[in-house]
Amino acid sequence: MSFSSNAGPNTQFGTLVAKMTIGVRKYPISDDARVAILRQVIQYNHLQQRKIANRWLNFLSLDNKITLINPNFIKSVELIGDDVHPMPQYYRSEIYRALDDLDASGISEELKSECEIIVSKMGEEEAMRMVYYARVTYDSGEDEWNILDDGAAATFFGLEAASFAIPQSTFAEIEEEGYYRARFANLKHVAVMEVPSDRYHKLTRNRPITLRRRKMPPSNLNRAKAQRIQADAARED
Repeated sequence: MSFSSNAGPNTQFGTLVAKMTIGVRKYPISDDARVAILRQVIQYNHLQQRKIANRWLNFLSLDNKITLINPNFIKSVELIGDDVHPMPQYYRSEIYRALDDLDASGISEELKSECEIIVSKMGEEEAMRMVYYARVTYDSGEDEWNILDDGAAATFFGLEAASFAIPQSTFAEIEEEGYYRARFANLKHVAVMEVPSDRYHKLTRNRPITLRRRKMPPSNLNRAKAQRIQADAARED
């Protein structure tokens, strides 16, 4: 599956409810995502019979997430139409795009004001996580939040290029800070990964299938905010 941006028109479907060993997660999805999820679920048994590497359930949701779920931790998957049960809350795609870089010159005052209201309601840290961080949840239920930088985007792009067929005990880079720091996750012990889709597309839109690295540093404002949040988290630990 190759992910396209949520920027274009998407027909709403409803909610994907993923019941896993680490808990339940709900995602608002489009009709296209519903079709893609059904196709993957139907194909899964066939792939297992052919002993193809573990293929993770993957989809693009309307709340700015590309989600990858390790099938080893899935108990059930349920697709519920919006006319049966209301979808989880999400924002317009331009909101996520603006939140990722509020200091950009092309953002209208009206949109900036709307974003500031959202940030004031949910808090700066939660808003930053929504558009700027990849969330990795391990089989213990532990959450790890990592800035979606170029190195991490390259990891997810590589998984996408491989159709998310992931061998067991694969070590994947989920965060890098140049020469000084790199963090790798053993995907055998990862239950779920959620990636902010708008930022992912910004980092990979010009990347060819050969995985040529393309640098796109965070905006100065968001870099400073992210570093401050990480420093605060480190002090709490």
